[in-house]
Amino acid sequence: MLKISNKFFLLSFFAIISLSLHAQKIVKTTGVAQVRVEQNMTVDEAYQKAEELAKINAIENAFGTYVEQQMDMNIKDGNATYNIIGSTKVKGDWIETIDEPKFQENFNTENTNHGRADVKYIKCSIKGKVRKSIAKAKIEYVILNTPDIHSRTNSFHHEEQLYVFFKSPVNGFLSIFLEDNEAVYRLLPYMNMSDNYQSGVPIKSDTDYLFFSPDDNAFPGNAVDEPRLLTLKTDIEYNFIYIVFSEDEYVKPMLENSSIVEERIIPKQLSIMNFQKWLANNRASSEKFQDIRVKVSIEQK
Repeated sequence: MLKISNKFFLLSFFAIISLSLHAQKIVKTTGVAQVRVEQNMTVDEAYQKAEELAKINAIENAFGTYVEQQMDMNIKDGNATYNIIGSTKVKGDWIETIDEPKFQENFNTENTNHGRADVKYIKCSIKGKVRKSIAKAKIEYVILNTPDIHSRTNSFHHEEQLYVFFKSPVNGFLSIFLEDNEAVYRLLPYMNMSDNYQSGVPIKSDTDYLFFSPDDNAFPGNAVDEPRLLTLKTDIEYNFIYIVFSEDEYVKPMLENSSIVEERIIPKQLSIMNFQKWLANNRASSEKFQDIRVKVSIEQK
């Protein structure tokens, strides 16, 4: 009896240690970055860039910097052991921002092409939860304005249609969202898809998908939505498209029902804050969960 009890105690001890180590994979860290507001950059773009670089700095502070020659950052068997923020490869995943990022505007008097002038800088300080990257599916995606893989673009005209090409080396589940300044709209699964598709459409490995094209419907019997990107601004408006993919099945966020405004169908939606909470919860619970944000512009013709 004593030996069995000791064995049980040891197994329980190692199980607790294992769970503890797993829980420690998510850590808190801080980062700081400063961006110069260039002539071809809006102030909003500078704020976004500063926040992006601050996240990269925070991940570097927790796990070190990315080095191209590191073997653990390579792609193997369709999996990538790094994460990409903007266009930068990093060794960790950003799980969640703690509190609001803190921004500060500074001015330096510098020599410019027009003589000495005050140049604006945006500084961002951020605190968040991160986790060291593990191997994830190296997915392919392309934002398009025609149903042609060669029409890749991040720039749209008012009422131009959106298409998305997608391919994965592994089976999984996919959702697509669009964020504007007011809310986040779910574009995929399509609005009238059957209940078994509601949390995310099933993706087969090594298969080309072209979403939002009725001529390329991978889910027969389900009507294809054809979203168009709109803007009421006279200058350029910026939106974000989120590609959400996971090998593990996930539960969709709580959504408000679709509506009709001025004869336009508005997809199901949720607030930006609730969407970010949903992303953070999924990142924390599944290491296979990926969300990729792509910035797109919309302008009047």
